[in-house]
Amino acid sequence: MTSSVSLSVLVPVYNWDIGPLLTRLHSQCLQLSEGEHVEIIVMDDGSSEKYSNSSIAAQLPLVSYKELAVNRGRAEIRNELLLRAKGEYVLFLDADMLPDQDDFIQTYLEHVRKGCEIICGGISYLQNEEENPQYSFYLYKSCKTEALAPAVRSTIPWRYLFTSNIMVRRDIMTSVHFDSRFTGYGFEDIEWGIRLGDSYTIAHVDNSCSHMGVMDKKQVFAKMRNSIPNYSLLLSLHPSKTGHTGAGKLARLLKSLPDILLRIADKLLSSLFFRLSWNRFVFYIFQCEKAVLLARELKKEHEVGLS
Repeated sequence: MTSSVSLSVLVPVYNWDIGPLLTRLHSQCLQLSEGEHVEIIVMDDGSSEKYSNSSIAAQLPLVSYKELAVNRGRAEIRNELLLRAKGEYVLFLDADMLPDQDDFIQTYLEHVRKGCEIICGGISYLQNEEENPQYSFYLYKSCKTEALAPAVRSTIPWRYLFTSNIMVRRDIMTSVHFDSRFTGYGFEDIEWGIRLGDSYTIAHVDNSCSHMGVMDKKQVFAKMRNSIPNYSLLLSLHPSKTGHTGAGKLARLLKSLPDILLRIADKLLSSLFFRLSWNRFVFYIFQCEKAVLLARELKKEHEVGLS
């Protein structure tokens, strides 16, 4: 029997004020036509900082809110949210996103009526008015790698599948879960997208959300370094798709170098990354640094496998 809920909006939260997002989503849901039922489920993943998220959620009838005592990670928290969803479709949104269009929810419901399988709405910075120079590299990098037009994203559908704004038919979600081995930061969505793309159609459309969370260079660099074990796991799981382009391809070439040379390269690139300010050049340094770190991780795993 078909659920009476057309769409479940699922929002994992970690150290973020979701008041603006919930208010906007709830307002759009109240304007839907009769028979179009949407639920909003929010789960706080053991935040170390406390916001008034529980109080704002309590004021919105369509919102279900739960706080977890312990952080479970980006993959597991999404699987947990899915278990609570009742909708025929689920829409995953990151907490630091804001819909760009007033008919954001309605647009997704139109794709529900068409019976689409996977719809990626896209990321933008239309509403992000951050002008502090310390965030300029992050914005530059994001606009080159994430905030792209649907036509560009459609060239490699799984590569640009971001869980920050994506709608999926729920029966697909229950058959293709996020891989819980991705416990740290990064790449769990790309890996998931690869497996989805093997069996289902991933469509990229213009129904974007503005990304309101930004990071300075120190934070960007730290997150990149923290993501390397997950990147290595992604390469091991899908070498044919992820090992022949970008940092993955360069890392496979670099891993044959002595580790002392890789350590020197790491030190040099790290220094250049923080000293230079020309974002176009810094972006290439950033990518090279990622490849060097990945090469060291691959060497380490290879040596462990031989021992």
